[in-house]
Amino acid sequence: MDLYYHPISPPCWAVLLLGRELNLTFNLKVIDNSVQGAARETFVKFNPQHQVPTLVDGDFAIGESRAILSYLMDAHAGSDDHPLYPRAPKSRALIQHRLNFDLGMLYRRAYDYFSPIWRSGTIGTDADREKLREALGFLEEYLGRSEYAAGDRLTIADLALVASVSFMDVCRFEELASYPKVSTWYERCREELKGYQEAVADQFSDARAFIEQFK
Repeated sequence: MDLYYHPISPPCWAVLLLGRELNLTFNLKVIDNSVQGAARETFVKFNPQHQVPTLVDGDFAIGESRAILSYLMDAHAGSDDHPLYPRAPKSRALIQHRLNFDLGMLYRRAYDYFSPIWRSGTIGTDADREKLREALGFLEEYLGRSEYAAGDRLTIADLALVASVSFMDVCRFEELASYPKVSTWYERCREELKGYQEAVADQFSDARAFIEQFK
């Protein structure tokens, strides 16, 4: 399988984490602004939105990290009732809710708050910050109901969410400490996910260097 990605992209981190959990091998293809010509055209053919990650599995291509997580579980987990994505309808519904919460709220608001740094050199507005705090408050509440984001076992929802919280950590969002359940869960995931150090933590310095150049 080819995975078009960038090593400091949080959504890509989630896919890499699942790859390690399932012992999958990806043919990694880095996509950045230096990739042009035929290589860029090939990538755009697979994903007209020009976004990473994009997975190509034989004649099938799909973008959006959370969709990729679900696809990999369905196609390559070796079981249709894997603990990371259990088959029970209520369990899957909760996992899908948390994935959509990450896509539409947690990561979206983190990106909206921090991404102005590499456009204008400053973070977002106070209103953007409060929206991010609200999203973290929701995650804090969810983690008050269960040990992990979508129940009492690690699932692909945790992989997506931990990538988003890692993004906040990279950006040195000190207010993370104000959410004790999120902080405890974050540290637990960092310790339990066997690919976290290589796929995520080892990229922190490069990610921070990328951000610092715009300040």
